[in-house]
Amino acid sequence: MVLYPSFLAPYASEVTIILVFVDGLLFGLAIKKAIVSVVLLLVAFVISYFVGLAFIPSISVSSILKYVVDYAKGIQFGGIVVSFTILVFFIGLGIGIWKG
Repeated sequence: MVLYPSFLAPYASEVTIILVFVDGLLFGLAIKKAIVSVVLLLVAFVISYFVGLAFIPSISVSSILKYVVDYAKGIQFGGIVVSFTILVFFIGLGIGIWKG
C-alpha cells in the first residue's frame, strides 16, 4: 500500500503508473550502461591477451561460457502474472535500454 499526500490521493493510480514507468526507464538505462561496460571489459581482456598481457591468467573462454550456461540454467521465472503495472515497467525498461 502506497501512502500519498492528501493532494495526490485522488491521482494515486496515475502517479503510481508514472513512477513504475520511470523506475523501468532508470533500470533500463542502468542495464544498458552495465552491458556496454561488460562488453568493453571483454574487448580489453581480449586485446590484452593478444598483446601478451595476462591480467587474469586462470580464466579461459570455455570456463566463462561454462559459468554463463550454468547460471542461465538456474534462472526460473515461475508463474509471472502480467498486469498493467508490469507491462508499463517493461515498456519503460525497453525504452531505457533502447535510448540509453
